[in-house]
Amino acid sequence: MIIHLALALIGLTWFVVHSGSTDLTRSSLELAFLHLEEVMDRYHKTFDVYTDLSSAGNHFVVLAKMSSRGDEDKVSINPNFTTNCRSGTTCIENKFSPNVLKNNWGGFYFMNGILRDTTVEHNWGDHPKAGYNLTGATKLTFWTRGEKGGEMVEFFVFGIGRNPWTGRPIKPYPDSSPKVSTGWITLSKNWKQYTIDLKNKDLSYVIGGFGWVTNANNLREITFYLDNIKYDKARLDEPRLLVSYETIPSSSDFDTVLKNTAFTYDNALVLMAFSARGDKRRAKLIADAFVYAMKNDRFFKDGRLRNAYQGGDLTLPPGWNPGGREYTVRIPGWWDVKAGTWHEDAYMVGTDTGNMAWVMLALLTYYENFGGDKYLEAVKTLGEWIIKETKDVRGAGGYTGGYKGWEGAQKKMLWKSTEHNLDLYVAFSRLYKITGQKIWKDSALHAKRFVEAMWNEEGGHFWTGTLEDGVTINKQNVPLDVNTWGLMALLDVNKYKRGILWAEKNCYVEADGFKGFDFNNDRDHVWFEGTAQMVIAYQMIGEWNKANLYLSELRKAQTQAINSNGKGIVAASADGLTTGFDWQYFRRLHIGSTAWFIFAEMGYNPFWNSRIKQ
Repeated sequence: MIIHLALALIGLTWFVVHSGSTDLTRSSLELAFLHLEEVMDRYHKTFDVYTDLSSAGNHFVVLAKMSSRGDEDKVSINPNFTTNCRSGTTCIENKFSPNVLKNNWGGFYFMNGILRDTTVEHNWGDHPKAGYNLTGATKLTFWTRGEKGGEMVEFFVFGIGRNPWTGRPIKPYPDSSPKVSTGWITLSKNWKQYTIDLKNKDLSYVIGGFGWVTNANNLREITFYLDNIKYDKARLDEPRLLVSYETIPSSSDFDTVLKNTAFTYDNALVLMAFSARGDKRRAKLIADAFVYAMKNDRFFKDGRLRNAYQGGDLTLPPGWNPGGREYTVRIPGWWDVKAGTWHEDAYMVGTDTGNMAWVMLALLTYYENFGGDKYLEAVKTLGEWIIKETKDVRGAGGYTGGYKGWEGAQKKMLWKSTEHNLDLYVAFSRLYKITGQKIWKDSALHAKRFVEAMWNEEGGHFWTGTLEDGVTINKQNVPLDVNTWGLMALLDVNKYKRGILWAEKNCYVEADGFKGFDFNNDRDHVWFEGTAQMVIAYQMIGEWNKANLYLSELRKAQTQAINSNGKGIVAASADGLTTGFDWQYFRRLHIGSTAWFIFAEMGYNPFWNSRIKQ
C-alpha cells in the first residue's frame, strides 16, 4: 500500500448562515449582544473538522491521499467546491476513478499533521504530542451526497498508526482508538446526515479526525460531496477572539481574505461591550486571549500584539510548532486551492500603535470593572512597548504608526496618526490614574501635545495626522472618526463639538435607504460604525434629538439592511464604501459596528469607561 500526501490547509493559520429572523420580544440592545454571543460561540459549540474552506473552526486540515499502488491519480479532493453545498460558501468534492485492470481503491485521511518551521507534514503516528484530546465527544456527524446516487463509500474516524484489521498499534504514537467506521454506505443524490457513534471510545489522543475510502464501485467513476463534519464537543470556557465579519458566498476578495480574521481592534471593542454590560465571563475570555497572545507569538517575544488573529481556536494545533514554539497564537490567512499556497496579509501580521492602544483601553476597562493584576501588567507591557518603539520627537512629538509586514522584514511606519495619539492619551492617562507612576502621565501629555497640534482651528476639525516625515500635516483625507474620537477622548465639549459640526456638514449622507454618516467627505455610502460614533457625540454635546434620530437609523439597519440577521450591524450600507485610504468597507455583519451600536444604545463612552448623562 502506498499512501500519498496532499496538503490542503483548510482555514488553519500559518500556513454563516443568516437566520433572517428577529426576536421581537428582545430590545435592539439585547439583540446586538446576542449577535456578539453567537459569533463568539460559533466555533466552540462543536469541534469542527470542516464547515467551509478557510473557516476559523476547521481542524484536521491536512488531507492525506491513500490509494492502491500506482493509482494515485485515480483519487482526488477539492475542498473549495461551491455548487449546491449543504450550507455556507463551500463544500468538499471527492472523485474516484476505477482501474479496469484491477480492483483499485483510494481515499483521504483528514489528519492533524505536524508543522516544523514553515513546512506542514503528515503524521502517521510517528510524532509525539501531536494529537487532540477529544474526550467527552460522543459522536461525529457529517453530511454527504452523491452526484448521481448509488455511490458506495466507507467513512471512518481514528485508526492512524494502527493495524487496520486488528486495531493494534504499529507506530509509537498512534490514535488512541482503533478505526471506527460507518461500513459501506450507498449514497443518495440528496444531502443526508450520518453519525458515527463514539461512545465508550478512547478519544484522548486523536490524529486522524475523519476519512473516507472507496473501491472500484463496479467499474463506475464516482463523485460525491461532504459538508459540515463535526464532533459534538463544546469548549465554551476556552479563551478566544471573535471573527470580525460574517462573510457571504461571493467572488469578492473581501469574503476570501477575511473569512477567519479576528481584528484586534474589533475584539477590544467587544471586550469593552461585555465589560460595560457586566458580563465578566465573556469579557474575561477575550481579555485572557489578549494576554495569552502577548506571551505566545510565533516569533516575537517583546509583548506586542498583531493587528489580527484567527477566530476559533486561539492556538495552533498540537504538533504545530513554528520555530520550535508550542501552542503559539494563530494568524489569519487564506488557502488558495488552485495555486496550492497559503497567504497572509502584510497589515494583519503587523502592529499598529492604535490597535495596541485600544487593547490597553479594553484591558483597563476590564481591570477597572472586575480587577485582576495580570491585566494591569499586560497594559503596562503594551505601554512600555509603544514608548520604546514608537515615541517620536519630530515636529509636535507624539507616537508613530507602528510596524507593517512579516517578522524578520517588518517596516517601521514613520507617519503619525491623530487617532492613534488620541487613543494613547486616554490609555496612558487612565494608567496613570491607577498607578500614580509619572511615566504614564508624561506619556499621556506627549500624545496630547501632538493631538492638539493637529487641530485645525480655522476649519474646526482635526487633521488625520502627518506624513512620513513626522512634520508635514496630511491634508489629503479627513476621516469622520478622528473628530468623534477627539470629542470622546478630550472631553472638551465647548471646543471640540466644532468637529462634530464639521462632520455633520461634510460627512452626512443619505444612501441605500439610510441616513447617516460616511467615513470621510466623499459621501458615497453610510458607514454605520461612524454613525454610531456620531450618536455618542451628539449625546455628549446635548443634541439628543439628533442622537435619537440616527440611533433609529441604526435600529433600522439592524433589521432591514441587506445581509443583516436582525441582530448585528453591517459595516456599510453598500459594498465598496471608500475611506480615502487603502481599504474599503463592505455590507457584511461586523462585530465592530455592532459594538459601537451597543455603546450608542447604552450612552457609553468607551474611551473613559463612562456613561453619558442626559
